This record gives sequence, structure tokens and C-alpha cells, in this order.
Amino acid sequence: MKWRPLVVPGCVVLVCLWTSCGRSSVSSAVASSYDSDPVHAIPGEEEGLTVRPDVLRVSFAFGQESESLEQAVPKLKAAVERYVRAATEASKVEVAVKMKEVGLGSGKRMAGNEVMAHGVLEVALPEAQDFWSRTVLVATLVKVGSQEAAAAEKANTGLRASFGFPVAQVREPEARRDELVKRWVERARGFVSQAQSERAPLQLVGCEPPGAVKQAPVSVDEVVLSLAMSCRLDAVTK
Repeated sequence: MKWRPLVVPGCVVLVCLWTSCGRSSVSSAVASSYDSDPVHAIPGEEEGLTVRPDVLRVSFAFGQESESLEQAVPKLKAAVERYVRAATEASKVEVAVKMKEVGLGSGKRMAGNEVMAHGVLEVALPEAQDFWSRTVLVATLVKVGSQEAAAAEKANTGLRASFGFPVAQVREPEARRDELVKRWVERARGFVSQAQSERAPLQLVGCEPPGAVKQAPVSVDEVVLSLAMSCRLDAVTK
């Protein structure tokens, strides 16, 4: 009997975000006074390594209508600095900013061009904070963004601002690579032990180099880290 190689997927991550797991109704399970209230379905156990996030990241963009890039850059720099100061004062935790790029776009309200500055605000999540404290911090950052956007609109100086929703992440996901590899190897060896027989021993062969450690936010208190690994399962040649 000829053995045919089997493919063992290294990491299949099924992540159900708490913001998009879909809505359900208690009425589908029991009749109660709450059967009209929408609730999130209870997700199954996540595949991967669940850790506590240590940073909130907020994407932002400032656009400045101007005749030239030279004129717009100082105004954009000042706008970003105001935003960082406002976020720092409101959150009362460590705040940093990482600028991504500055580019030209088509002007929408004035005859000139619109210069866009994109960046990410990084706000520390103290380990001592519980779920509700972290949720309050998220709400604070959303409020700061809304205030900055409204102030830019009210000033009517050609400046506009937009902000993404705060996302909980891990600053250094690669620091958990060794732990993820160890977990995968243990699970793979356990599967081989169950699948093989004394007459037909199996081994892992043709392993592909793993990629980057990926992270998927679940809540302000949980992030799932995963590492895609793949090997073939083949019979031991005697």
C-alpha cells in the first residue's frame, strides 16, 4: 500500500472581532423580556495565543488646502502637535505619534491643492487598567478626535481632520514568536502521535519558513496572536 503525503495546515486562525461578530437575539433561544435587545453571539475559543494589548492605535489624517506644499507643511505640523497635546492631556497616559506620509491631493473647497498628512497616534494601555478603564480611555480618544475635527471645520482655514476608531494591539508581537512556534510544534507532534501507527510511523517534512506574527484585536482586553506555519505529513522511510 503506497502512502500519500498529507498536508497539515500550520495555523488556521478563525477570529471573530467583538465589533463584527454579528448580532443575534435572545428570542432565538428563550422567550424573555429581553428578546428584542440585540446581543453579540458568544464566540468559540480563539485559535492562537491570547494576550493583553498594551497600546491603543488611532489612525488620523489632516488635510490642508494650500497653494504650495511649502506653505502647507508648517500648518499640518502644528495641527498634529495640537492633536497630540490634546490627547495627552485628556488621556493622562503616555502618548506618541508616528507620521506615515505627506502627499498632495486634489483641493475640494479652494482653488489650490490639498496637502495630506497621515499618521498613527499610539496611546499606552497600562497593565493595571481593567476592561472598563480601558473602555473609558477609548471613549476619551474618540471625543478628542471629534473635537479636533469640529475645531478645524469651525476655523474655516482650509484645514480638515479625520480619525479612525482606536484599536487595541500589542506593540511588539514578534516578541512572542518563540512561544507561538513552541505551541505549534507541540500540537503538531501530538497530532502525529495520534495519527501514526506502529507499522506506519509518520514525520513532518517540507516545512515552510513561518511568516510574520499577526495580531487580531478581540476587545480592549484581548488580542489573538498567530503565526502561519505549514509542513507536510509523510511516512517514515526505512
